[in-house]
Amino acid sequence: MDGSAAAAGGTLKGAGRRAERERAPRMSALDRREAILAAACGFFADVGFSGTTRALADSLGVRQGLLYRYFPSKDALVEAVFQRVFMQRWTRDFAAVLADRSQPLEDRLATVYQGYAAQDDGLAMRLFLRAALDGFALPPRRGAMLTTQIFEPLVAELRHECRLPDLVRVPMTPDERELVMMLHGAVMFRGMREHIYRQPVGEDPDALFRLYARTFLTGAREALRGLHGRPALTARPPLANRAGTALTRR
Repeated sequence: MDGSAAAAGGTLKGAGRRAERERAPRMSALDRREAILAAACGFFADVGFSGTTRALADSLGVRQGLLYRYFPSKDALVEAVFQRVFMQRWTRDFAAVLADRSQPLEDRLATVYQGYAAQDDGLAMRLFLRAALDGFALPPRRGAMLTTQIFEPLVAELRHECRLPDLVRVPMTPDERELVMMLHGAVMFRGMREHIYRQPVGEDPDALFRLYARTFLTGAREALRGLHGRPALTARPPLANRAGTALTRR
């Protein structure tokens, strides 16, 4: 190689290094990790968890190897995404709100779910659906937080109102969990309508979550008593005579 060719090669290599520095400005290790993690959240929400770390690195303007300095594997990166989006959203003690009997249960329940939904900007919802479709199991801790922060406290308050045994004496049953999941599912579907389907979901969130809470509680107390083999306080016997023969209406 003559001198001019060598010089040209050196110039090209230098230009490449300068371009790479322009694409990836210097950051502290902590800032770089946070930048990668933030980008990964949006990347997987857009393309799904089948997206490659190479494609993620290209979108950041860095080499793929740089990602592995901070996350030893794709699985580790995905776990960090779950941790960021699903676990760090629990910024309020919803269990304490539900346990505050100075307020009607309807008010407490509406407050909890309005706060829960307000923490979702759509990113968590999209990642939740992507993970399910792509076969990625969500961390068990997410379900545990839902149980300890919302499901068990809500069942405890319903049992208290229905004069049923507390959770220390009788742990929450699978049927009770399904009962409260009816309300949780309604709230989640509202989020899907807003962030996935891009549909209007009402102009007054407070009124909407109050409607959810009121509608749920209207039937939940009676349903809970039925699950524990207790007759509903307001239940009336079927229209029948004393001999047990059903009366007919004329």
